[in-house]
Amino acid sequence: MFKLLYHILFWGLSFLLCSFLMSYNNNWNEAFLLSSIYMPITIGLAYTISYYLIPQFLLKGKKFRFALYSIYTFIIAEFITLTLNTIIFIFIANYQYDLMPPATQDFAILNTVLFLIVMLFLAITSIDKWRATDTEKNEALKNMAEAELKFLKSQLNPHFLFNTMNNLYALSLKKSDKAPELILRLSALLEYILENSKKNLVRLSDEVKVLEDYIYIESFRFGDRLKIHQELNVGNQNEIQIPPLLLITLMENCFKHGGKNNSDELIINYMIEVIESKIKISFSNNFVSSESNSQAIGLKNIKSQLAYLYKSHYKMNHMITGKIFKIEIELPCQ
Repeated sequence: MFKLLYHILFWGLSFLLCSFLMSYNNNWNEAFLLSSIYMPITIGLAYTISYYLIPQFLLKGKKFRFALYSIYTFIIAEFITLTLNTIIFIFIANYQYDLMPPATQDFAILNTVLFLIVMLFLAITSIDKWRATDTEKNEALKNMAEAELKFLKSQLNPHFLFNTMNNLYALSLKKSDKAPELILRLSALLEYILENSKKNLVRLSDEVKVLEDYIYIESFRFGDRLKIHQELNVGNQNEIQIPPLLLITLMENCFKHGGKNNSDELIINYMIEVIESKIKISFSNNFVSSESNSQAIGLKNIKSQLAYLYKSHYKMNHMITGKIFKIEIELPCQ
């Protein structure tokens, strides 16, 4: 409805403009009559180019065909205009040039008036089409980014669950009395993943709690060899939000690469603090294998996830000092 009113308003104003330019000695009756005769040519030309030639050829990259068909369209419009002028010259002016309406005597001026309106219409509709195309493009990019984020999460969850189930299987083989507690913790992890993995952000307090459950499960695999040092300086954890499963993925990376080929102590340090509206997260672990943790799929997924959520407003760095791998992340407080 809005578009219909817009077109009616545009052509109404164009009709008045055309009449004004064609008026001579304030002969408005003649001006309105001439505008009624010539304006259909202008309207037909404008809609043909705007709603057929542009979308069918120009927007599809067929520039040569667009230019060729546009020339044909203008030639046809010129022919019709010239035919109308001839009819006026024969039947109205009775073959007398001086008796023709002044606006039709100069064919160049007549064309300028009519085609100026066409150019104005094409400019306005092209801007409108560009805005619509730009909106669709941004929407498509947003949907693509959201789909990519969902894919990254779908990669992370099965990987994490696979490792956890292996731990549970190893414990059940030993028929440990601690199996019920482990199952309870695992149940809490599964519930957390199902409820929160689809969210963009979750409370830090929930992430810290589920991280403790994850550490509890992994501790059965390493026993006394595992040494974990924690430092939290965040104030009210319920007021701070971070991406879901971020801490678990970082901790999983420490267990996976720090524990590989490591028969000695596995030492993991992690710190979370808030400084000047920035959340700073760091994880470090010792390792034996020369394989770099920076190549881990989990860390690549984290980087993609942070890039989607925070654009360029985040920092993620890693470093290796001797046999210590450390990763640092800085996020804006949400």
